[in-house]
Amino acid sequence: MSKQVTLEMIYDEVKKVNERLRIIEDVIEEIVIKSIPEAKLSRKELEEIKKSILEMKEMKEGNYVTLEELKSA
Repeated sequence: MSKQVTLEMIYDEVKKVNERLRIIEDVIEEIVIKSIPEAKLSRKELEEIKKSILEMKEMKEGNYVTLEELKSA
C-alpha cells in the first residue's frame, strides 16, 4: 500500500536536503580556507589594519573623521 505524499512531507525533505547542503558548503569552505597560504604582514601593515578597524568602530559610534584623515588612512 502506497502512502500519500503530503506537502508537509515534501517540506520536511527539502529541509533535510538544505541542511545537508549547508554541511557540505561548510566542509568545502573549511577545505578552501585551510588550503590558502597565510599572508605574512609587516608590523606597519598590522598597525594600519588596527587603525582602520578603530576608525570604523568610531564611525559606528557616531565619532566621524575628516576627509583628510580618511585620505591618509
